[in-house]
Amino acid sequence: MSLATSLLVRPLSPALGAEIVGLDLRHELTAGTMADILDAWHHHLVLVFREQQLSEDEQIRFARNFGVLEKRRRPSEARHEAARIKYPELTMLVSNIRENGKLIGSLPDGEMHFHSDFCYLEKPAKGTFLYAIEVPSQGGDTLFLNMYKAYETLPPALEAGIEGRKAVNAYLYDSPTREINGAKLDLSIAPHFAQPIVRTHPETRRKALYVNRLMTWSVDGMDQTQGTALLDQLFDHIEQDQFIYAHRWRVGDLVLWDNRCTLHARTDFSNKERRLLRRNVVAGDPAF
Repeated sequence: MSLATSLLVRPLSPALGAEIVGLDLRHELTAGTMADILDAWHHHLVLVFREQQLSEDEQIRFARNFGVLEKRRRPSEARHEAARIKYPELTMLVSNIRENGKLIGSLPDGEMHFHSDFCYLEKPAKGTFLYAIEVPSQGGDTLFLNMYKAYETLPPALEAGIEGRKAVNAYLYDSPTREINGAKLDLSIAPHFAQPIVRTHPETRRKALYVNRLMTWSVDGMDQTQGTALLDQLFDHIEQDQFIYAHRWRVGDLVLWDNRCTLHARTDFSNKERRLLRRNVVAGDPAF
């Protein structure tokens, strides 16, 4: 399927996701091609560029087409120094690799529950890029979830119950599951922010659900029991297979997703195999 004359766009699932075929992102792209990529992104929510061979500079240069890039929030971390990340705009190495007994990256092993990047901050992330350098032979897939469709298929009573409400999102860095995150969560130290449960995408103007199992903890104006029950209903509705695309990584994949209308999660994989991906994040604006 082609959305625009300059691109070959191949949908990856009925839920969301598309591969952009035939582009070498080491080269500068024309304004017309970039406009078509943005159109494809807004339509498919997740874009995959396969068989890329990107340096740090090239990854950053392409990502800047989508907005201002976030910089590392913890620049003094020893693991980032060990990983020799040259640029602060490369916010993270997602890796289980150890050198001299120390991790060179973050979020090393196992599954990770559904979430949206930086939803616990006043200005959540707009988009995220992840570039695969080493991947395990099995597992470590990234699951992407279409939050437009999750909202549009809500039972009427549940939709009415969240109208105009906000929910508190909070996170402890490197916590991959709700159980681990919740066991250590202390809002006096953990970054947190109340976001609208339903947000409007600033460019498409479509509405999407904006809660997630890993980071959403309470509903403003509800006691904890009521809020937890409401959130559990939402999580169960959201995490249906019909809304999900599972991305099986290959070396050289660059994947871009829209944090304003998707969630992402990670499946488990063997800790005996190496995994290394390089991340940038496009800065966003307050949700509304």
